[in-house]
Amino acid sequence: MKKISIVIILFITCGFINHKYYVSTSLFNFTESNSVEITVRIFKDDLSSLMERKYSNEYNSNSDLDSPLIQSKIREYLETNISIYFDNIKYHPKCLGTENKNDLIVCYLELEKIPISNIIKLENKILFELFLDQKNIIHVKKNNNKQSFILTKDNSDYTLDI
Repeated sequence: MKKISIVIILFITCGFINHKYYVSTSLFNFTESNSVEITVRIFKDDLSSLMERKYSNEYNSNSDLDSPLIQSKIREYLETNISIYFDNIKYHPKCLGTENKNDLIVCYLELEKIPISNIIKLENKILFELFLDQKNIIHVKKNNNKQSFILTKDNSDYTLDI
């Protein structure tokens, strides 16, 4: 009986150790210069899995995320999957670049000369096609006001009344 209890405890413990959370974080910073600066943090292994699945002809597990070809694919992916709507008109921010920080890829995007609008919808569909339980944590900063919320595959956008 004691051996069975130990096996069950080890099985449960190992299950929790191997469990992985799929999450990205994004900061949408509305600046006084009439732009939105976006910083996205994605785990390297998740981004690598996405690149391998989506761009299998150009990318494999031995590929370098810093190569010019892969950087162009990352930019294309980010610019397609992050959108901001002002008065129901869709805008795609421009990807300025990425950098490696430990286990993360930090991506920088910007949307300049944003229109004046009281209703803004943010859309972030990063990694939803790869992981069913992906969560995208969004932080919004505008005029010293901060808001945070979580996007999921079933709810990939959030409307702000600022």
